[in-house]
Amino acid sequence: MNKGITIVILALAALCSGASAQPKNACCPPPNSRGAGKMVVVDTTCIRVWYAFNADDVKVENTYIDHQRLDIGKRVTKYYSEFLFRSDSLIAEWKKKHPEANAVPGFLGNGGKKKDKWSEYEYSDLFISNGELTEYATMPLWLVKYNSFYAEPYPLQQWKMGTETRDILGHRCQKATCHWRGRDFVAWFAPDIPVKAGPWKFGGLPGLILELQDTAGVYRFEAVQISSKPYPIFKYDFKAYRASTREKVWKMQKTFNENWYKAADFHRATMDAAGNMIPGDAVSIHTPYQPLELE
Repeated sequence: MNKGITIVILALAALCSGASAQPKNACCPPPNSRGAGKMVVVDTTCIRVWYAFNADDVKVENTYIDHQRLDIGKRVTKYYSEFLFRSDSLIAEWKKKHPEANAVPGFLGNGGKKKDKWSEYEYSDLFISNGELTEYATMPLWLVKYNSFYAEPYPLQQWKMGTETRDILGHRCQKATCHWRGRDFVAWFAPDIPVKAGPWKFGGLPGLILELQDTAGVYRFEAVQISSKPYPIFKYDFKAYRASTREKVWKMQKTFNENWYKAADFHRATMDAAGNMIPGDAVSIHTPYQPLELE
């Protein structure tokens, strides 16, 4: 929001009352649009994996915080939100059918739990190529001027191999553990799928990671489907995103989760008898938040 602009959205304040630490915060509304339809094909999948992110029930998509995809190609690997990709595609079709419309829907289709909330784990596209991971981070409503990207070496974790095994989606998986950026993680990987990839920024094991969870139980990724069909791997036009560093992007994402109102310069407002908007006090509501990467 521009400085000094005031908007009446009192319902948003109510959403923050009693909020607790969670991976999809209660305070951040999603951006209005990501420019759906502006995509190019950068590769074709050899393997596509769908993950349930923090699902109450992996069999019921509506209980997911997000439904996510891992697209593994010969040159490029991409990790991104299935919910958001569907919505972007539906919005692109909507725009074709309504060329004269003055406004565009912010989200279409199923968005799981809290689909009206922003999360960096949903609104970030990760690309891995030539030993480098690049994150394109889309920020929440009124803060998209901070949309950024950065790159860092990949893989990132140092794993300790375990001896325990379990079956996941018909694959015998082996346990591995690591301590990474302030959290302890347990992964289950499939040696019979010999690709060193997994959900989010995780990889480097001698097999595809099918399940991953931090030991505190805050974050959980569970593979729900695997396909070897060829699919195009798309990339949006991120030219407007500014170059940054992981540390700066991480700090912004954490700040926006903890107090979106203050970051967006949100002001309460009232209407007088003549219908004029009267600026009110700035709002600052702190919300506890535990990022996946604690440091």
